[in-house]
Amino acid sequence: MNLSSPATQKLYDQNPYGKTFEAQVLSCCEGEKSHKGQFDIILNQTLFFPEEGGQTPDLGLLIPLPSSPDLPAGASPQVHVLDVKIKSGVIHHFCDGPLAPGAPVRGNIDWERRYDNMQNHSGEHIFSGLVHSAFGYENVGFHLSERTCSMDYSGPLTREEIDRLETAANRIIFDNRVIDASYPSAEELAQLDYRSKKALSGPVRIVTIPDCDVCACCAPHVRRTGEVGLLKVLQIQSYKGGTRLMIACGMRALADFRRKQSVLEEVSHLLSSPQEEAAMALSKKLAELSALKDTLHEASARLLASDLTDLDPSAANVCLFENGIDPIRLRQAVNQMSVAHSGYCAAFNGSDSDGYSYFLSIADGDARILNEQLKERFSARGGGSAAMCQGSLRASRRDLEDFFSAL
Repeated sequence: MNLSSPATQKLYDQNPYGKTFEAQVLSCCEGEKSHKGQFDIILNQTLFFPEEGGQTPDLGLLIPLPSSPDLPAGASPQVHVLDVKIKSGVIHHFCDGPLAPGAPVRGNIDWERRYDNMQNHSGEHIFSGLVHSAFGYENVGFHLSERTCSMDYSGPLTREEIDRLETAANRIIFDNRVIDASYPSAEELAQLDYRSKKALSGPVRIVTIPDCDVCACCAPHVRRTGEVGLLKVLQIQSYKGGTRLMIACGMRALADFRRKQSVLEEVSHLLSSPQEEAAMALSKKLAELSALKDTLHEASARLLASDLTDLDPSAANVCLFENGIDPIRLRQAVNQMSVAHSGYCAAFNGSDSDGYSYFLSIADGDARILNEQLKERFSARGGGSAAMCQGSLRASRRDLEDFFSAL
């Protein structure tokens, strides 16, 4: 059964702080395409903000009221709202169960998710307004989900410029300025200089932050800038000739700080260094590690040279086993072996526990023949040319030595 579906009344426009509401089910049908297996429920009014303007939707519950007609067979006493979309002014609630058309229901939105979105969306307006005022750049891309809040600006920004903007944004937050959301008349709108990502028609909702930003926006916002709490820029990257920023506001910023503080504490502990000196201590450790690697490579090169001299000069087929040798040096060793030996020459680098990488060649013949035998016998992976093959395998050194001795 489907009742008529006029444009849904947007309760979140008048009451962005509302957590519960009552409404009537206008229609309920099975979802299609990406919502297959769900139920598409339309209400006469809703607090659920749909996916719109780059922001993900509200989630929550729809609960039939006691005066509801009989539920469909097998229906749950409440349904979870899994997604919310808007099309031609009608808001569709995609749920995990059906509700009876004509039924009165109570809606409960996930308030923590809603308020988190409000904090971050209001923070984005503050930052974008400052970018527009200082540089004239437009916000050409915006995405707000439960994990990320990203903005794309139409021009380049340096680290120093972004730091100044971040400081200015937080000062506006601390000023606790009123944020106004309203629908100006057509005459008033014509006189306004406001930001908008696209051409708009019909009633236009304008969000105003005094001496900061005037922008067309459909989403719920906090009442005052102080509720944003804190704005922190987390990532910066060049993007399509402009700048992409990732920010976190309010509780997201606190959660991000805690995660990074935990990492810093662990690094500081591992380095036995005060937190403020951790970067310097890590740089010193990396330099020491690099020096040790150089020493190890030199020692390995000397060992490789010694192992090459120990090979039986009269043998046609020969192989080496090394561990920790640079692949370039190992390849050079196999080339050197092929000059002194007429048969198959191979070098294995690794251990029985970790497996081996290898190079093999033959002075007069096709190395791929032996490589195929390694694949059949040891499930080796790799390939190459007639002159040289390379790959990796897992086997014991003893089995590989027995294999070569039988050639």
